[in-house]
Amino acid sequence: MVNTKSKVKKYSKGSVTGLIISVGIGFIIYFVLNNINIASGWLDYNIIVANAGNNPLYKLIWYIMNFTEAQFYAGFFASLGIIIGGFIAWRLDVKNSKFRGFDVSYGSNLWPWVLASQLLSLFIAVFVLNYTRFFNVGEYTWLPTFITVVGAPPAIMLLYGPNIKALFTSSILGGIMGFPVAMWISNYIIPVLDVPGVVSNVFTMAITGLLICAICKALPWMEKMPSKPHNRKEKSQEEVLKEMEGPQWFVRRVLADFSEAQFYGNEIAGLLVIIGASLDWILNMNHGAYGSGTIPAIILSQFIGSAVGVFLYFDKYVEKGWYGTYVPVVSVGPACVLMFGSSVGVAAIAGILGGIIGPPLAEYVCDKLPDGYHPTIGNVTSMGVTTIVVSVIIKVLPWF
Repeated sequence: MVNTKSKVKKYSKGSVTGLIISVGIGFIIYFVLNNINIASGWLDYNIIVANAGNNPLYKLIWYIMNFTEAQFYAGFFASLGIIIGGFIAWRLDVKNSKFRGFDVSYGSNLWPWVLASQLLSLFIAVFVLNYTRFFNVGEYTWLPTFITVVGAPPAIMLLYGPNIKALFTSSILGGIMGFPVAMWISNYIIPVLDVPGVVSNVFTMAITGLLICAICKALPWMEKMPSKPHNRKEKSQEEVLKEMEGPQWFVRRVLADFSEAQFYGNEIAGLLVIIGASLDWILNMNHGAYGSGTIPAIILSQFIGSAVGVFLYFDKYVEKGWYGTYVPVVSVGPACVLMFGSSVGVAAIAGILGGIIGPPLAEYVCDKLPDGYHPTIGNVTSMGVTTIVVSVIIKVLPWF
């Protein structure tokens, strides 16, 4: 995106119309889905868990579902939606289409490499190391195999560029390290703190991200390789700012936040993941979100969290071109819905507080990172801290 920092005009808040539309979409989805309560036998979550440890078909289904664990959907069609959406956005990006939306994977021209690292690292975790075998013990109803999809491997590809060495190094390290670290934190730290389980996941991403970035810096074969730049005419600052001021840009930005965790950052991918999650719910309310029946409230909290962040920190988008307003979408809102219930009140409070606290905290941590460390480390750290803070606040509120 064009750097707009030099513009004299200052902005305090984003589009009010965009805020109202975005939150309104969240409420519409919430009420529509809440009136569809079909409990069928289609990919029931508990059946998947019971078979993913040793049945190749259910292991594959679990593998696919892991692509939207970050959004707390863990849905079959939601995951296909974000992958297909990312592919469509990438093809439109390559063709310089006016319908491409926000540049997928931040205009790096690396989306295929990002996806390859996700597919390979998750394959290592699920099929090679067979971490899903822990389901066979009967003690667990969920396992953090997804960490690598939204963790170090894709971040390393964005840092080091399109090369096979970076792909295999990051995928192997991510596939090996993510699961055991997350399991240890989940088993020994989270019960003591009594905070949502997502805290173990995001802190695992931060810890493994720091470790893998440090390892990659030390490995002699890890060299940065520039990606092929897009051959396109950049918009002027005036054109960019005029576009950003409108409600259409606001809504697009909120939708794009739904695919930020996977490093896609595109509204097409974001829209398709929402459609996919809704389809998962319509087919069987006991499929997505771990069979908890909370998909409508989770989506509502996500729309509110992102919209509040985009509205409050619009000036940061003007200044920097990007800001971490997706933080509550994949942490605070959904986590609190799962922990405190799927009421509108919980979704709204968690979304609002997450939208206020998460983005600036992510910026603060990112600014402290040394060179060679991907900003996602700061973002996931913010997710963990913000989730702890907001969950404590909700605990002490008398009406929850």
